[in-house]
Amino acid sequence: MKLHMLKLMTYPVTSLLSSVLFINSSYGQQDIAQAQKSNSNQVNSATNSQPILTLEAAMNMAETYSFTAKMSLQDYYSTEAKEDAAFRGMLPTISASANYMMNSSDVNPLVGTTAGKTYGFPDTTTSTTTLTLSQPLIGLFSMYNSVQQSSALTRAALQNRVQSRIDARFYGAQAYINLQKADQLLKAAKSAMEVSEKQLNDGNAQFNAGKLTNADLLKFKLDFENSKTSVIQAQTTYKVALITLSEAIGVKNSSAISVASSEKSVWEMKSQKLPSLENILAPSISQRRDILAGKENVDAAYYGKVQKYSNYLPTLNLVATYTRNFNASDITTSEKTYYSSDIQDQMSYGLQFSWVILDWGVRQAQISDAIASEQKAKYNLENLNLNARIDITNSYLQLQNAIQVLDSAKVSVQYAQDAYSQMKARFDNGQVTATDLISSANDQTTARANLANAKGSLDLAWITFQKSTGVKLTTLN
Repeated sequence: MKLHMLKLMTYPVTSLLSSVLFINSSYGQQDIAQAQKSNSNQVNSATNSQPILTLEAAMNMAETYSFTAKMSLQDYYSTEAKEDAAFRGMLPTISASANYMMNSSDVNPLVGTTAGKTYGFPDTTTSTTTLTLSQPLIGLFSMYNSVQQSSALTRAALQNRVQSRIDARFYGAQAYINLQKADQLLKAAKSAMEVSEKQLNDGNAQFNAGKLTNADLLKFKLDFENSKTSVIQAQTTYKVALITLSEAIGVKNSSAISVASSEKSVWEMKSQKLPSLENILAPSISQRRDILAGKENVDAAYYGKVQKYSNYLPTLNLVATYTRNFNASDITTSEKTYYSSDIQDQMSYGLQFSWVILDWGVRQAQISDAIASEQKAKYNLENLNLNARIDITNSYLQLQNAIQVLDSAKVSVQYAQDAYSQMKARFDNGQVTATDLISSANDQTTARANLANAKGSLDLAWITFQKSTGVKLTTLN
């Protein structure tokens, strides 16, 4: 029950603090600035005093804003309440009843007469109140299994709650990295357009001096128009990525968002080393939230099956009743007088036994359903383990590949820059055509775009790898 809340509070403490800090993060710069307080070691300042959103802050805000995470929390509260109700159902129940009846003397002429009272017939009116206490005895076994089932479902809901927060942080990280990558691609496109514009200006000067043909000048003009188109497309991609991030972190004013810009990816800045797959596979599988929830669902299905079996047992309850007749009156016999205050109360107690002998297979059908549910839960757990192994292996290889691609992209940029410098010098000396120069410039643009993509892909691969291992997504460790 409430112990599960303590477990929930242990994961993670910083995120719970973030929930307090970011509860109203839906308006703009103030929310981003407030978000940065939880990870001040990553805050960057801008010349226009606009807060710079970091990857860690974006994940914190996405976790707090996520409606899926909020609904998952309510699911946890619901299962916890059901567990509490199942436990309380094992305790004694006390019920009260009262009645006030008008007894007809037309049907029975002895009702309301002195002679009638002698033989136990009621008065014209009767008014009684009864208190009943009931405590299951044999039925406690079935109730115990119901509590165990509810407890397992609560623990599964807790794991699903944690997983929903991990998913929310991943969504925020993904949106942030995509925006960061779109920003780098936009800068690369603008830089390429500047180079193309400079080439066009130089081409015009050479054409006016008679050193360049009209065909070559047209090539420069075409390349410049293509570069403008690339900038427009990059701007559109950036706007879409910006809107996506603002929706992910709950900031309505997307213009208030400014992401951190760095020459290195987060992975590079942390100077991390990739561990061997063999060393992380087993620990990662053991701590994945979906697998932990699957194990709890198997336990819940087992206790549900046992509870169905226990329906074959008889019921034996301890019952005690206390009744007061408010219309009691004195009774005088030949021996003595019984005053109403002495005879108005009645108490009885004992055991109540019942056993369903034949129900035409209803209980057996319920047991068959419970057995099938348990087997289904086991199959689901087995499938989760298999998919987790594939997921961890795939994300590991993707991260490994992203590291290699980034290294190659850095070398390619350097080669492309050197090649363009040499090609530009040769073009100025009339040794190559405009087509060669434009091709070399495009190669340089492509290399820079590939580098921007490689940085973003590496960070995304790193975050995806963290998610596959079941740990909290963070840049702080």
